[in-house]
Amino acid sequence: MDLLQPLQKIWQKWRSKSLKNDKSEKAKKSKNPDSAIDKTLDSLNDLLHDEHIPAVVRSQLQDEYQQVAQLIEKLENQQVHIVVFGKVSSGKSSLLNALLGKQAFSTSPLHGETKGQQNSDWSKYQDQNMVVIDTPGTDEVSGEHRQQLAHNAAEIADIILFVVDGDLTASQLKQLHAIAQPNTQILLVLNKADLYTDEELLDLKKSLTEKTAEIIYPKNIIIASAAPLPQVLIKVDENDKETRERINVKIDVSQVKERIWKILEHDGKTLTALNASIFAGEISQKIATKITKLRANAAEKVVTMYSIAKGVGVAFNPVPVADLLIAAGLDVAMIRKLSQVYGLPIVGKEASKLTMTIMAQLVALMGAVWGINLLSSALKTVSAGLSTTVTAGAQGALAYYATYLVGKIAEQYFIKGKSWGEKGPKQVAKDIVKNLDKDSILLDARTKILERIKSK
Repeated sequence: MDLLQPLQKIWQKWRSKSLKNDKSEKAKKSKNPDSAIDKTLDSLNDLLHDEHIPAVVRSQLQDEYQQVAQLIEKLENQQVHIVVFGKVSSGKSSLLNALLGKQAFSTSPLHGETKGQQNSDWSKYQDQNMVVIDTPGTDEVSGEHRQQLAHNAAEIADIILFVVDGDLTASQLKQLHAIAQPNTQILLVLNKADLYTDEELLDLKKSLTEKTAEIIYPKNIIIASAAPLPQVLIKVDENDKETRERINVKIDVSQVKERIWKILEHDGKTLTALNASIFAGEISQKIATKITKLRANAAEKVVTMYSIAKGVGVAFNPVPVADLLIAAGLDVAMIRKLSQVYGLPIVGKEASKLTMTIMAQLVALMGAVWGINLLSSALKTVSAGLSTTVTAGAQGALAYYATYLVGKIAEQYFIKGKSWGEKGPKQVAKDIVKNLDKDSILLDARTKILERIKSK
C-alpha cells in the first residue's frame, strides 16, 4: 500500500548508505544521521495523522499507534532507549540503579517487584538523551500482559540489556530470539558475578557465547555485579577466637557502561534512526494487513447483497438460462460499489465496460456447460425441500452464482489496482471459477433466496 513506499525507500536508501559508510572511517564521518531522523519523523507523522486510515483500523491497532506516538517523541527529543529484559529476580532493576548511580527503580526480594514499564533519564551522549527502561519479568505466573509490555518496549529499543544470573535456559534462549530486532544491539549481561569464582565465570561466559552464537556478538556478552552481597571475613586471633567482619563488595557495572559507550560511539544516531524506520515499516505493514481484511469483508458483503438481489429478481421473473450473464444492470452497480470499497471509484461507462469484459470471459469459459450442466447442477442442489418453486429457485440460484462470479472476478481487478496483472482477464476468470465451490454457493443461494421469497 502507499504508506509502505516512502518508509521502504527510506529504509533501503538509509541501509545502503550505512553499509557503505562502514567501509571507511572517512566515509563514516561524512554521513548525516540527522537527515535520516528528519525523514523518519516525517514518515511517522504522516502515518499517525493519515486521514485515509479507517477509524476501525485505528481502534484495532491502538497499542501500535501509541507506540508510534512514543517513537515520535523519542526522535524529537533525540533519545536513545536502553531497555532491560530478563526473568524475575535476575537483578534487572538493580542493574539499572547501578548504571544510574541512584535508586530510581524499586527492588525487592519478593517475586516480580516490577509490575509495569518504568522509565528514567540517564545522561547525555553526543547530544543524545539516554533513557533506561525497566520491564516486568518474563517468567511471571499469569503474566501475559506483563510480557507484552516488555515486548512492546523491546520493539522500539535501541539497546537491549538481557540480564541473566547464571547459564542460559532453553526458555531464556527462546525469549532472546523473540525480542531480537533488526539492527537492535542486544547485550547479554551475566549479573551477580560476585557469586561465582573466576573459573566459574569463564565457564559460564563460554557457555553463553556458544548458546547465543546466532544472535549475539561475543563482545556483547559481559559481566556485572549490580548489587553484590556483603562478604563475611572471619579472623582468628592467637587465642583461636573468631571474629566476623562484614565487608561490602563494590558494585561493578563497568563492562556494561563501556560497551554501551562503544556502541553509541560507533552507531549513535544511526542506530536510533534506522530502528525507528524499520519499526515504522512494520506498523505500516500491520495497518495495510488490517485494511486489506476490512476491504475483503466489505467486498464480500457487497457481492453477496447484489447476488441475492439478482437471485430473488430472477426467481420472481424467470429468464432464459442463457440470458443470466447478459442481465447486467445489477452487476454494473455492484462493480461500481466494489470500486468504492477499494478506493478506486469508476464512472458508469467504465463500470459497464468492465462488466462486459468479465461476462465475455465467463461466456467463453462456460460455453454450453453454462446452459445445460450448470442448470442441471442447480436443480439437483436446490430442489431438496422445494415444491412448486423448484424451477424458479434453480434459476434464482444460477443468477446468484453468476453475479457472485462477476463480483469475485471484479474484486481481483481492484485488488491489483485496476489491472488484470500478467494473467489477463481470461486466466483470472478461470482461476476464480476453478477455486470457488459451486455446489456450496448454489446451496447458500437457495437458502438466502427462499428466505427473501418467504418474507415477501
